[in-house]
Amino acid sequence: MRPVKLQPRLDPKPWGGRQLEAWGIPLPPGETIGEALLTDPEATVASGATPGTSLGELASRDPGSWIGDRGLEATGGRAIFPLLIKLIDGQADLSIQVHPDDRAAAAAGLGTGKTEAYHILAAEPGSVIYLGLDPEVKLEDFASSCLRANGSAADCLRRISAAPGMTLLIPAGTPHALGAGILIYEIQQPSNVTFRLDDWGRVDAAGMVRPLHHREGLALVDPHSRPEPIPRVPLGAATAERVILVGTSYFALERIALAQVTAVRLAPVASPQVLTPVAGAVLLDASGWVGSVSTGETVILPAGQGATLSARRDSVVMRGWVPDLEREVIAPARAAGASDAALRRLGVPLLDMVDPCRSAAGERVQRSEVNSC
Repeated sequence: MRPVKLQPRLDPKPWGGRQLEAWGIPLPPGETIGEALLTDPEATVASGATPGTSLGELASRDPGSWIGDRGLEATGGRAIFPLLIKLIDGQADLSIQVHPDDRAAAAAGLGTGKTEAYHILAAEPGSVIYLGLDPEVKLEDFASSCLRANGSAADCLRRISAAPGMTLLIPAGTPHALGAGILIYEIQQPSNVTFRLDDWGRVDAAGMVRPLHHREGLALVDPHSRPEPIPRVPLGAATAERVILVGTSYFALERIALAQVTAVRLAPVASPQVLTPVAGAVLLDASGWVGSVSTGETVILPAGQGATLSARRDSVVMRGWVPDLEREVIAPARAAGASDAALRRLGVPLLDMVDPCRSAAGERVQRSEVNSC
């Protein structure tokens, strides 16, 4: 199988804008686009052996290539592409929301859970991310604020100042909202399930509000989940600046910065690898398939296939995949000098980790779902 370059699915949103054009995403005229879903099941092959084929069809037709053994573990055996990756342009505040974990999603027939991570590409001065309950706020007070549906629920949440280059892991169950003026790269489990708790009292041109999901969402809120920005973990590469930003059993995210006329080899792994330049352009050579990939374009390497990236000019590439944590995250990070504490902040569920966090129901949270309490 050869790599494929994808055409993303675009999603208009009331809080969206036109900023994705500056990041290489062509937009239809006159629309406010909130999300470019780079690896949505409805994203289509733009170049490759099967142009026009949807990513969902590729995954169901050839799971060995487009899901892989690790991907099937992450999806619970479902024949779906194992990663949902987006570029999100939040010109206004996104809804205050929460996502289910694997257990809650399965119980409701919703597929996988939705743990996700944000990597901030651009942020206006003073912009914030609402992330986790304020330690002084009781869960019942947050619930009451959500029921008012006027934006007051934001007063119950912590505010994290947003800055370009910041990365945050957001476990399922964490109440959160992306604030206005922020553009992010998002990687997550392959689920688009969002339970809106408060939409700032927004109405559309017809005076209609978007649905809220208080009954479903408030039952999932983990009042102890308070993620913090993740320090990068360098990998000590000789020819490029390679850093791990996130490492969980669901997904790993690496940032690869290449200077002009440098190259880096990507080893084959047991899941597809998603490559998206967010600056510059690179040349990809994979099993004889050679093609250029520019800012905003996305190429997927099939499972079991490696590649060489070479920079045509100074470039930055985001690489997402479902990892073998020990071999592909822990071992190379430790070889480069990373501590266990640094690995835990990435989301790595180390066996010797004692996790004090508990769910809203008082149950122990799975280690793979916890970043910081």
